[in-house]
Amino acid sequence: MKHALLLFALIATQAQAQIIYTDVIPDATYTGTNDTCSLDLDNDGNIDFLIVQRTVNAPCPNGPGLNCVATNTRPRSWVNITPQGTNAVVNAASFASQLPEWQAIAPALSWNNAVAQVLMTQGSPTCIMSQFGGLGQWVCNLGSFTGAWSGGASVNSPMFLGLQFDIAGSTFYGWARSSIPANGTSFTLMDYAYNSLPGEGILAGDMGSISTGITSSALRGMQLSPNPFSSTLNIALPTGTPDNVRCRVLSLTGHELLTRTVAATIGPSSITLDLASLAPGTYLLEMQMDGERIVRKVVKE
Repeated sequence: MKHALLLFALIATQAQAQIIYTDVIPDATYTGTNDTCSLDLDNDGNIDFLIVQRTVNAPCPNGPGLNCVATNTRPRSWVNITPQGTNAVVNAASFASQLPEWQAIAPALSWNNAVAQVLMTQGSPTCIMSQFGGLGQWVCNLGSFTGAWSGGASVNSPMFLGLQFDIAGSTFYGWARSSIPANGTSFTLMDYAYNSLPGEGILAGDMGSISTGITSSALRGMQLSPNPFSSTLNIALPTGTPDNVRCRVLSLTGHELLTRTVAATIGPSSITLDLASLAPGTYLLEMQMDGERIVRKVVKE
């Protein structure tokens, strides 16, 4: 199922790195035949990686005496990732690697640029002898799963893809957190991030908040409506804000189009931005408060 992703980008500066973090809200699940996640790691409108989930009905082979006939079918599922251009994925043992949290993602790792790198794949059905009441019977059996995500451990403990990608000729490193169920019939993208300093590595799961002490929940709980909008954009903050809130509307290239500062409040508050003068298109809404900075994509129709 295709999704219109609501992206929640949080940018925080660390001592030696600037981590650009994007939360996918809600988590995006892909399921079906050739259902494709187009991952734009730096949110610049260019697709960096394609992650494809596919499930098909595969025929069983004929067994001895045609006991398993080809008209019998069983589902066969797989998930793979294809880097675009010169981009690459951390890869080991012919499979896209499943990295644990805090694994360093850096140039020294094994990188692979090949198409359709496997996260999880299921073999074709086979015709096997099965015992029923002491009598042998040929049955159509599901193919076994292989790949770094096989076994379904990532369902309850999502793991990370290590990603290397290009921006204007420079190399950057990032991660994407995902899960795949044991039967391989879906793929879920939860969030992703990258280090905005070219050539610098990143730790899997680093959202840029380790050294910045981001604790405020007011901005993280904000709601935008409508989005897309036609003339005005409403920003709802469900909790009080301990500091003034600075709102900026930027072009995708970072050009400032509007700035507004709103006084701190004790309880829930609403901010309305008049953006009727903007041309139709995609913009960035930046919210800053008490050392926290959050960026959301907004679209004007």
